[in-house]
Amino acid sequence: MEKKNLEVINFSAYSNNIPLFENINFSLNTGEIMVLYGPRGSSKSALLRSFARLNEEVYNDIRYVGSVNICGKDLFEYDVKDLRSKVLYIDTNFFEALDYLTFGEFLELATDEELLSFDSYLSILDDFGILKSLPNGFETRLSSFYVLEKILTLLFVSYLKNSQIVILDCILDHLDDDHLQVVSKILKQNVVSNEKSLIIATRFFKRFLPLSDLLISMKNGKIEFEGKPKDYTIVR
Repeated sequence: MEKKNLEVINFSAYSNNIPLFENINFSLNTGEIMVLYGPRGSSKSALLRSFARLNEEVYNDIRYVGSVNICGKDLFEYDVKDLRSKVLYIDTNFFEALDYLTFGEFLELATDEELLSFDSYLSILDDFGILKSLPNGFETRLSSFYVLEKILTLLFVSYLKNSQIVILDCILDHLDDDHLQVVSKILKQNVVSNEKSLIIATRFFKRFLPLSDLLISMKNGKIEFEGKPKDYTIVR
């Protein structure tokens, strides 16, 4: 029997009684990749932030209706720290934040754990394609990284944290096609295969169709399509 990492049932959110998104329904099993497509203003980010309880830091007044189960437990029964160990949400704001840190500082901050020796990470850093970008080991400054290397570093953190749900909110939109192939391979081999579920939010859905098991299209805070990617291309 497949294990559901995320189950969303009639889920809506309101800020000052104005709807952000309404009547969202879908589920995501372990090992599955979901692509969430929509233009700017479609409320993709508001929906995805809710799974890590981050909207409370964005809106002064946020109210939810419906239910969300994370790994079989209600979203709002989690302590926030425990929830964010289960759900890793990453958006483009991370790119600028990384520039102020060394690689080691970022890992300690992101994982909230004391690091092992750098040599202990050599093999997995190589698997994630980051090792060659770390001439000074933990002391390498992330401001020297290109966008691809920053994304690979964020994926490496998802591996260290052992998060069950990894959410990439439009960060892959910043890659060219060649770099996207590199990241796609690492996602399949080192992220999804590790009993995680992955959500990729994007404004350019066609680039991600080969990766996705489930495609959801949002517009104005509502789902306009949910299903297999091949069926969406037919509808369009």
